[in-house]
Amino acid sequence: MAGVKITESIFGVTKNNNEIKKYTLTTSNGFEVALINYGATIQSIRQLDKYNQTAEITLGYDTLQEYVDDQCFFGSTVGRVANRIKNGRFELDGKVYELEKNDGTKKHHLHGVFHKRVWDSTTENGDTVVFKYQSPDGEGGYPGRVDCTVKYTLTNDQELTLDFHATTTKATPINMTNHVYFNLAGDGSGPILDHLFQVPSDKYIPLDEELIPTGEIATVDNTPFDFKKSTSIGERVNESFDGYDMMFIIDGEGKRSFGKLVHQTSGRAISIESTQKGLQFYTGNFLNSVKGRQGHTYKKYGALCLETQNYSDSVNNQPHFPSIILRPDEEYHQQTTFHFHLEQ
Repeated sequence: MAGVKITESIFGVTKNNNEIKKYTLTTSNGFEVALINYGATIQSIRQLDKYNQTAEITLGYDTLQEYVDDQCFFGSTVGRVANRIKNGRFELDGKVYELEKNDGTKKHHLHGVFHKRVWDSTTENGDTVVFKYQSPDGEGGYPGRVDCTVKYTLTNDQELTLDFHATTTKATPINMTNHVYFNLAGDGSGPILDHLFQVPSDKYIPLDEELIPTGEIATVDNTPFDFKKSTSIGERVNESFDGYDMMFIIDGEGKRSFGKLVHQTSGRAISIESTQKGLQFYTGNFLNSVKGRQGHTYKKYGALCLETQNYSDSVNNQPHFPSIILRPDEEYHQQTTFHFHLEQ
């Protein structure tokens, strides 16, 4: 699309001599998105504020080695299955599959391995970067060889669209998302508790103490999870576990509004649309003085994630949670758009 330019550079080289490419997409007014093919990752997003000052609005690192060592999933594509799978196991078509138990408790499976893989990458149409990865049969304990594609497309109107595609040779669960962390005041600027958040959801998925779904679906009414009206994140953050780390259910079908995030001081805002079923809302509760780009230290509540995805632990909550099983005669396709704009 006219107005968007893509420049390509080398971000680093892995120990296996894989060259990691960096793609920088820039609009005519200087809005900038940088992507790397390690983890099909959003490495940077830079946006002007209402005073014409540019800031980095995501968390991330300056070097490849920091992404290799990363434990926070900064900007990464996660999968095969985003979020937690209880006890790192599930049953499919009569067979039990055991997965890596890699969450903080070492009891459950979290996110998979896609964020630590080198993806093939190309550009197309002058506004899109395409990442492809073939996940071998049995990788991480999952059945089937899965061919994955993630496309990032930027318009001159500052709309960043993420297209997720997958096919498989055997039935397997698929629930991919991007794990970008946002701070609209600028990365390293402090907590996001002053951001205003609104999400068109009247239901959420309750969790136990280990952040595993209980299997219930509950109303947000009279809870700290009611963001139907734009509300300061900090207003009730202490009423929820230890910050927010939970999934909103977004009713409806097709691509639709998933809410809006606003930082009033800078005027920066993000509106979200997606084809997915839910929105995982995470306020950086586990950021524990993580060393990030340009010497910044990322602390608790230093950013937030808005991860569009299907219900967490769906494989162990059938049939009342939507299925995430992909079969060989099907194609997985989900799309999410982040529209970055200003509100005066």
